[in-house]
Amino acid sequence: MTRVFPFLRPPIDVVSIGPWSRLSPDGTEPLPDNLLDWDYSTTLSLHRPVIVDGLRLRELTGLTEDAAVDLSVQWFATNSLLRGRAWRSPLPADDAFEVTIEFELPGGDLGGALDLVTNVTLRSPSPGSSAAAPTRPGSVLWSDRHRVVLEGDNALFPIATADFHDLPYPTGAGWYLHIDEDLDGAALGSILLLVNERHDVVMRAVRSASSPSEADQRVLSTLRADVLRVLVERALTDEDLQEGADHPAGSLGALLINVVRNAFPGFSMEALRRERQNAPALFSSRLQETSQLLVAS
Repeated sequence: MTRVFPFLRPPIDVVSIGPWSRLSPDGTEPLPDNLLDWDYSTTLSLHRPVIVDGLRLRELTGLTEDAAVDLSVQWFATNSLLRGRAWRSPLPADDAFEVTIEFELPGGDLGGALDLVTNVTLRSPSPGSSAAAPTRPGSVLWSDRHRVVLEGDNALFPIATADFHDLPYPTGAGWYLHIDEDLDGAALGSILLLVNERHDVVMRAVRSASSPSEADQRVLSTLRADVLRVLVERALTDEDLQEGADHPAGSLGALLINVVRNAFPGFSMEALRRERQNAPALFSSRLQETSQLLVAS
């Protein structure tokens, strides 16, 4: 199904993108679709050349030359459930604006598959724009998504299917996230997502994760949001887990601290613990926001 936007969008050829590449000990090399040599200690240094016709882009979307437009890259790691903005640059109203996207992503924040989304977005409109032009800051005018699989088959959060009738979990539940107690244990061996074979809707969505339908996307969004909730709850209910603690890289403790830090930038763990205890409804809404529950990707 083709998505219809409530504002004008430019043709894809207003942006010319080169391939992603990474900096390795041997120099710069093309970024492969599978990084089999990746581990928690690997910092990804990524590059990509881009040429944008910023003038034509504004004309074809009904914007004036004074409209503020950004070129940016967002990242999302499927298994650590962390996301963020890796890079941003204002996009001038030039007919051939050339720029090289460059940024680094620490290995401790990643895992599973890494989605790199390059966007052209509206920062603010200006007077005189067309009635059909975008008006809301953050409106996506152009987008490109690239996925890189990290670790090969060794996912940060292993996923397994099981019949919950044979396990001590509610038989009608869709999934269960198991988390070990040892904060210094390796995150890879400390977390297991179990999917209930008896839950047809969830099983169908998980099996179709590489090419999900709209219904599957809603199920997967709910699953990701709930996994984030369980991880955050695990972090905030463990009084031994403190922001200044020196947990080994790749450990469960380090992962949980990173999850909270990236999910709630600007909040200390103690502040979040107080809000969770004194205003649980507000804290629940905050979790919905940061997990982007049911927000189309």
